[in-house]
Amino acid sequence: MQVHHLSHIDLDGYGAQLVAKEIFDDIRFYNANYGKEVEVRLQNILDNIKKDSGSNFLILITDLNLNLNEAKFLQDEVNILNMSNKNIKLKLLDHHISGKDCASNFEWYHLDSSICASKITFNILKREYGLDDKKSSWLEPFVEMINSADTWREDGFAFDFGKVALGMIAQSREFTRFMFDDYDRVFKFNMLYEAKKYLLDSNNKLCINSSVNLDNNIFLFKKTILGGDIYSQTMEEILSIKQVELLSKNKEQYIIFYKDKRGILTYGIGGISILANLFLKENSEFDFFMDIGVRGNVSIRASGNCDVSMMSKELFGGGGHKNASGGKFDGFKETFLYDEAKEQVVNFISSKEELNG
Repeated sequence: MQVHHLSHIDLDGYGAQLVAKEIFDDIRFYNANYGKEVEVRLQNILDNIKKDSGSNFLILITDLNLNLNEAKFLQDEVNILNMSNKNIKLKLLDHHISGKDCASNFEWYHLDSSICASKITFNILKREYGLDDKKSSWLEPFVEMINSADTWREDGFAFDFGKVALGMIAQSREFTRFMFDDYDRVFKFNMLYEAKKYLLDSNNKLCINSSVNLDNNIFLFKKTILGGDIYSQTMEEILSIKQVELLSKNKEQYIIFYKDKRGILTYGIGGISILANLFLKENSEFDFFMDIGVRGNVSIRASGNCDVSMMSKELFGGGGHKNASGGKFDGFKETFLYDEAKEQVVNFISSKEELNG
């Protein structure tokens, strides 16, 4: 069975996925905040299942409540696929009382407002799919810590530690999910695994001064997780090296052109000066680096192969320096998908080139 797991983007959401990661061998993860992104990710899951040659699937949703329209859409789409050559099961595990109506209409919708989603996920998946004692012995107290923080139980297990962990995940903005969705999730999983070392001793008992020790070391172990040297490299340097590595692996899918110049387009990264210069240095076949923000703000960098001040002026009514400029793409529509952002930019550049002959 292949599992497709959609969850929220906070400590509880990633905690639920950590539980599933320890239980299932074949699992693919997705994350969403509320609103339109939930629909986008649900469609993404369905599209991936349609393209997969397998037959047995579980769509698992945690720490997200669906509205009636979203739940009906998902049920109808699964019913259609199940009438073909697929065998898809649905399971939603949540604790938000706003999902009460859905829970009463769909048997696969499990709602328990008394505990957090990570704890619901741990209890139900352990019971239904099994979990060996070694994993259970640390996951259970770890989930209890998340439950204390997420449901704000000040007298709960490791509540102060949970507050630090909440902030650790909420403040982790090193990687935009538009560009680095999979790695961003892996990064957060690895932070949670590191946090476990500060929460529990070798006997899986609460460590002394655990919350302060975690708080003091988050920045340092982030550097280590990213493959950097905590003594000789700044976080900015380490992060830029990792981002360039990730972009370079898939650079063909990020290529755009303006006239005879080849560029790379990113979406939603922001603050690209160090990143862009390093990428262009290591990928000399590219002439410029362009990043577009969710509201259409554009930053362009070059390393001497083209004049991005003229490019910015001609395309976006902006300007700046020859190697560092910016502008605004008026009419850009915010999207949760990189491919949709790129399509808008490519079409816009094409229309400008046609207009200017």
